[in-house]
Amino acid sequence: MKIDFALNLGETLHVFQKPVGDAAGSVVVLATADRGERVLRGPVSDDFTQTEARDLAAGPASLSFDDGATAVSLAYAFDPKTVLKTGIRTLFTTERNRPNTARHLLHLAPPFGWMNDPNGLSQAEGLTHLFYQHYPHSHRWNTMHWGHAVTSNGVDWTHLPITVLPRPELLASDEKVGGVFSGSAINLPDGGLRLYYTDREDDRLPNWEWQMTAVTKDLVTVGPSSPVVSETPSLPGFGKNFRDPYVFKGPDGLWKMVLGGGTDTAAVVLLYETDDPDGVADWRFVGVVHQEPTTQKLPAECPCMVALDGEGEGLHALILGLLGSRDEVSRRRNVTVAMIGRFDGKSFAPIERFELDYGTDAYAFQGIAGADGPFGFAWAANWTDVFKDRDFASAMTFPRRLVWKDGKLFTPPLETVAALRLPEPPITLPPAASPVALNMGLGEIEIEIGAKGEPFDLAFAHPTFGLSLGFDGHMLELHFKAPGTRPSPRYFIEDIAPEKLRIFVDVGLIEIYVDDGRWCITKRIDSDEPIESVTLSARPDTIASATLRHLRPQGT
Repeated sequence: MKIDFALNLGETLHVFQKPVGDAAGSVVVLATADRGERVLRGPVSDDFTQTEARDLAAGPASLSFDDGATAVSLAYAFDPKTVLKTGIRTLFTTERNRPNTARHLLHLAPPFGWMNDPNGLSQAEGLTHLFYQHYPHSHRWNTMHWGHAVTSNGVDWTHLPITVLPRPELLASDEKVGGVFSGSAINLPDGGLRLYYTDREDDRLPNWEWQMTAVTKDLVTVGPSSPVVSETPSLPGFGKNFRDPYVFKGPDGLWKMVLGGGTDTAAVVLLYETDDPDGVADWRFVGVVHQEPTTQKLPAECPCMVALDGEGEGLHALILGLLGSRDEVSRRRNVTVAMIGRFDGKSFAPIERFELDYGTDAYAFQGIAGADGPFGFAWAANWTDVFKDRDFASAMTFPRRLVWKDGKLFTPPLETVAALRLPEPPITLPPAASPVALNMGLGEIEIEIGAKGEPFDLAFAHPTFGLSLGFDGHMLELHFKAPGTRPSPRYFIEDIAPEKLRIFVDVGLIEIYVDDGRWCITKRIDSDEPIESVTLSARPDTIASATLRHLRPQGT
């Protein structure tokens, strides 16, 4: 088989290849415009491994291989000198990992393959860096890698090379399952980043999960990894789940690490700390900073501890996902909660508790105390909708601020989402009128309520799914009906009288912010078909104003 493409001067090429059948390794021949040939050899492996060619000549090039002995899943090129601005150029994908370009036009989605939890959220060199759980070779969960993207405004994204790769032995054998799981990043004095992540190998004894660190000096390539926390704590009934290190500077000046885990009776958040200014050596267990009673022996996941500012000065937000949790009334699963409280470096004293998103398609939230205030991202999906035998397209939510105001937590979108607006005046959405069409299925809807507490309804016309947002005088509910017989959970907020709504409609995803993010509802729509139009219905004088703005796809 032959793959033809063009290269720019000085580019680096990454090829992901594996042997087929009984072949003793994989072989791909790279031919370049200077008439040079390079043989890219991969090891015996059950999964795709990365090979690399650097300092390439400009002009036509090709990859050739015997597809009876070698398979290629992915090839991309990039200029190491400019990659933070220009990103990668995807040269080859397959039917299994090709990006879904119909969906998630407004949101960060992977350039190929599978995406889940946000990782390593950080700011460096004037850019926001977001890493994420990634399997590049299909749209299904598999051996985890770290993908990487950067943005200067929170909405327009540049994709970078795959950053952290699984250990070779995990790729070599189909019997070994695991990979590079979730984690975080801290800034280094020289401008680089130190990454922390959970390494995992299923059924490995005595522990199947442990914590690793690695450094990227150029914000693109990552050096060797080393363990930082290898043994689980001595807690009664502590299970094998021990994951998702989130590292931050505590109020006492020491590096702190929170981890998710579980015992026989509770999902727990563990606290570690170190005196090492580099955050590498001598991590010690401090104690349990939070626990959620459970009978399912499932862990807390993706905890983060973020210092607040403004009215929240002196407070921290502790946010975690409760894997396997179920709200019996609404039937929603895998709820994410946020506790606001005081953290003294050793213990956390909660003041208030909130549910982060009532649509629950905002899981694994990761936040940081950013240069312009605390903010973060969530995975815009939920594990309850993932099936091993089905492809699954997903994205990240918009960046959301963490704002403590009047004793409540607000998570409004970052102000820069307004950069997606097209330069045309908003369209008025009059109540009880005919449907208003969406351009490409994209739109931002803003509604101000004139008669607080009066019912209203906003219907979204979709070819396959039933979707509407209704308020009956005391409950705001996103009514969602998927095709088939599987019952949908209910997505509602009780005892509420909303004053403002801000709704972002994307293909495959809708984000609803109520009263400046005091409540949020995020819902994934498993369809490549766009929402075609919206219709607002209300009694006279209920709506003070309602507008629709057309939006452009991110990155355009």
